[in-house]
Amino acid sequence: MPRVQLSNTKGLFQKSGKGFEHIDSDSTNSIGFHRWVETLDIVTGVDNACLARVGMYIPAQARIKFAMIHGQELSTSGDGSVALQVHGADLALGATSGGVATEIVGADEAGNSSLPNTDLNIGSGDDLYDQISMGTLAPIDRGTAKSYFNLAAKETMTTLNGSPKVTVVIEWYGRPAVKL
Repeated sequence: MPRVQLSNTKGLFQKSGKGFEHIDSDSTNSIGFHRWVETLDIVTGVDNACLARVGMYIPAQARIKFAMIHGQELSTSGDGSVALQVHGADLALGATSGGVATEIVGADEAGNSSLPNTDLNIGSGDDLYDQISMGTLAPIDRGTAKSYFNLAAKETMTTLNGSPKVTVVIEWYGRPAVKL
């Protein structure tokens, strides 16, 4: 899928990569509104482990406006739940995310702003296509920190079977994403 840009200098055009951008110019440091949509495969892991990584990071000085997670495929057996986290460094799959990352979509988000206020359940008995958004959480100003995103296990999921998938949607104002 191509990246679509709406530029004040060129109009609507396509570039390599993915996502949608509304930018003020064609430079690589152009400031604008961006949307990233990616479906991630979930691996097994323990509670608070990184189970999937979003394939980009957002450069510093960005403001995250919206984020949501959407279940695309459930596990074929076992329980499972995930939450979306942001942090200033890339985490490896299986790495502990507790205390390192900040939850922005899920039941542990500070202020209980997620709508609904729960984690995304992706176990075999859960609802397919369920979704959780950052709800009433105010836009997040990342200051001088880069923004890396991961899905963290919210319960032990070492016996998860099948190939669960979760779609992540992130919208921000700032510079374009950098592909990992």
